[in-house]
Amino acid sequence: MAMDSAIKLQPAPPFSHKKQVHETYISRIQSLLAEHPHIKWSLESKGSCLTQVTYTDTRENYPITGPEDLIAQSAGLKESREPSICITENISTEYVEALGAEWGIDPMFFIKHATNPDKDKLWWSKRWDWHPPGHSSSEGGNESYAPNDFLASGASPFLKDSSGHLDGVFEYHNEIPGLEPSTFEKLNSSPNFIYRHCFKDKKWPMQSNTRISYCRPTMWMYLFLVDAPIKFPSNILEIHSRSLPTLRFMYSTSRGGVEMPQLYHVSQNQYSVFENLKAFCQHSWHLRVLFDYQSKGKYKIKAGQDVLPCQPLIYLLVSCLWEENLRYLDKEIKRISFREIRNPKLEINSELHDRREDLAHIKAGLIEAAMYIPTEVKEYFATHPLWTSSSRIRIDNWKRLIEEATKLEAFLMETFQLFMSSVSVQDSRLSIEQSSLGIDQARRGSQLTFLAFIYVPLSFVTGIFGMNIQQINGSGLNIWVCFVALVPVIFVTVLVFLAVKLYGSRKGARKKLAFDTEV
Repeated sequence: MAMDSAIKLQPAPPFSHKKQVHETYISRIQSLLAEHPHIKWSLESKGSCLTQVTYTDTRENYPITGPEDLIAQSAGLKESREPSICITENISTEYVEALGAEWGIDPMFFIKHATNPDKDKLWWSKRWDWHPPGHSSSEGGNESYAPNDFLASGASPFLKDSSGHLDGVFEYHNEIPGLEPSTFEKLNSSPNFIYRHCFKDKKWPMQSNTRISYCRPTMWMYLFLVDAPIKFPSNILEIHSRSLPTLRFMYSTSRGGVEMPQLYHVSQNQYSVFENLKAFCQHSWHLRVLFDYQSKGKYKIKAGQDVLPCQPLIYLLVSCLWEENLRYLDKEIKRISFREIRNPKLEINSELHDRREDLAHIKAGLIEAAMYIPTEVKEYFATHPLWTSSSRIRIDNWKRLIEEATKLEAFLMETFQLFMSSVSVQDSRLSIEQSSLGIDQARRGSQLTFLAFIYVPLSFVTGIFGMNIQQINGSGLNIWVCFVALVPVIFVTVLVFLAVKLYGSRKGARKKLAFDTEV
């Protein structure tokens, strides 16, 4: 496989897998780095705590606390002949020493992982010269091919490279305008031991690069190396914008490459390739493609240690991530539609619009990726006799995902309509409650009016006579005078109330008569 880099790296002499001390292995890497001074890798930094490792056979994730745990776990699965995948983020010197010496990994694999392409070559398209088995070549003549030939011989024409290196480019679309060039260094604040580019080129957005490297230390295991997550500082990127940075790989017929989406269910404050690969490795059918084997039947893992080429791998990975995001959105939209919408709140409207934006991004990404898949990748998956029956590996899988996104989009529009209907029903219910409250208040007002018939005249009489009666202080009028005065006051109060009520009734009747006449 051809690889673009700043300086063409020559293969190192074979590394012996015999027992050697770790210092010999790491010193050899240091000597290779001395031959390539453009590579910046802080091997002197000891920090295995900054390295994340996940080790899985897709059925179980094994806890890894250090290089010794990883070596022991891999040895156990190797004895049981179980295929497994190890993903290492921001590999430290301790892991390089232990894994390189124990597994006999060629030091040039780590050197290539630490290599950066030239800045002006980041967007160059990666070409892949692959021909289906049985393709007639001018150099070797006709190469006969039958599916059972390579099954019996143990040599697969679909795994040919000893290692793979995927170069990706981050594009930051939501940068704050007018930034100083020195502030770009803050994007490299993540504790990555290997230096990567981070720069702004003329009128284009800020850019940085990353690299995914992988090999097979044993025939039963894949080892993936990825960089530390890219964090999004709030003083550089607009945190309220939902236009997150995108990661693209130049393995497409489009000049812009193919986009590797960020998983929606992980933190949106950073981009983690490690989390993407973890999601990819949770599906057992991916092992069939990576190891080129059949779990049932005669076809088993071949004795070699070659890996899946970069171009087919990136499209498998991207397809898996788009599908993961689509499944997540499907779950979230249905949660809102079937649960949250029963008691609608104003926040649901914003959440639905966010889901609509995410769904539009997924659909656009699927259409773009399917449109620019290289012909070689299509032929690669269409040729293998054991992969053509898998719907998830065929190129038609992209069409299926686009159709599912379209159906989910229609369901989302129905959810919007149901939300508006639910809000209307809720408003009606609130209006009824307000009307009931008004009726209740009117009833209480009438009760107070009834009490006023007693207390208003009594207050009037007591205000006139006060405490000056014989039964209280021994002077003034007799108490019966107060009661005699109270009777006409009550009578006058009732007359005034009835007069006001009669006036209001007649006024209402005249208004109703005038309205009926106009109608």
